[in-house]
Amino acid sequence: MSWKNKPSNFALQVLADGDSHLRKVSAEMLQGVITASPVDTSAFRSNHRVTVDATTNETVEGTGNTSPKGNLDQVVFNDGAKEILKAHLGSCVYIQNNLPYAVALENGHSEQAPNGVYALTFQYVCEKYK
Repeated sequence: MSWKNKPSNFALQVLADGDSHLRKVSAEMLQGVITASPVDTSAFRSNHRVTVDATTNETVEGTGNTSPKGNLDQVVFNDGAKEILKAHLGSCVYIQNNLPYAVALENGHSEQAPNGVYALTFQYVCEKYK
């Protein structure tokens, strides 16, 4: 008797599926925080940083993003997606914003995002995949 599908193939498929799921959830989190971000000068929205397995202190210089008008969300998402593609099962994907007032915005100091950005997005994505 022989195996129709080798157990090693199953293990490889589980790893591939895990990588795919991690990247999908991370991308949804990134899209969520971008969309939920309040906009004044676009500085907060353009400073979401994605890293894998380590945090960063990086921010975009200046007060806003120089992307073509109306294209900011896509530029920020594409930059983050490039990093998310590096993630694999077992990685920790960090999505953060290092601007000095980011914590205040997360704590509701904006009429555009009175309940924050990151926590609400996290709750939404967690509920979706329960």
